[in-house]
Amino acid sequence: MKNVRMGPFTFIPAALAALALCSVPAARAQASPDMAQGPPKYLYLNNVELKPGHGGEFAKLENEEIEAMRTAKIHDLYFGMWSITGNTSRVLFFHGFESYADLQKSHDDLMGNAAVEAVMSKNNAAEGLLTVAHHSSIYSYQKDLSQNPPKSLEEMRFTRLILFHVRDGQQEAFEHLVKVYKQAYEASLPEASWVIFQKIYGLGSGTTYLLATPLKSLGDVDTMAASGKTFADKTGPDLLAMVRAQGTTTIESEEANLYAFGTKISYVPGKWLTDSPDFWGKK
Repeated sequence: MKNVRMGPFTFIPAALAALALCSVPAARAQASPDMAQGPPKYLYLNNVELKPGHGGEFAKLENEEIEAMRTAKIHDLYFGMWSITGNTSRVLFFHGFESYADLQKSHDDLMGNAAVEAVMSKNNAAEGLLTVAHHSSIYSYQKDLSQNPPKSLEEMRFTRLILFHVRDGQQEAFEHLVKVYKQAYEASLPEASWVIFQKIYGLGSGTTYLLATPLKSLGDVDTMAASGKTFADKTGPDLLAMVRAQGTTTIESEEANLYAFGTKISYVPGKWLTDSPDFWGKK
């Protein structure tokens, strides 16, 4: 995991857009044996802001660490993503885990390998000169708020991430609103797919929700946009009016951005390198 070195839009008046633009057909690919089936129980997110123009240097250092981990046969896995919109100097790292005991074990195994630890210690100092700021947080998977999560990310190349900042005391109302959306989608666009996590550690914990939609291509964004009209036509004006009213009172702010999976900054199963040599296995 990258540095488990432990140490849509306008929700209203465009409340419809937040989930409507997440209706990409669910991926049905089988997960790799090296990866958990479906979303993890918890998500460790490391958010790094680089100095502009230093992405290449940063990627080289990260790739050195990944090669050291692969040589040492470290089992931990994580994804790195480059921002396409918003702050384009931002890099995100995602590591899934099933318990905090597992999180500690991953950290101990990683730092317990002398060769890997030496590379990371050296590169941490170098990366510090390239970094403006970074912070980490932990999110919890919200199964009841998610729909058709993908079983595997092997075929995904991009991700749409939406951060919802919910007004204090309005978490229950927000979750009810998402469930209303989910029921409407199940009736009108059952193939829609998204995953929601709630921040439980870090700035804004408890009131921050992350909605993720992995994408096979940026063309999926066009599909999501087109699905909004279908959803509106099948749902009807009464439900949409209710959503608009509730969205205004529950959501303080939100931001949607696109990210690209970074092959040189992601530590993925070895099988992916041979299965997808044109992407994951590309040097």
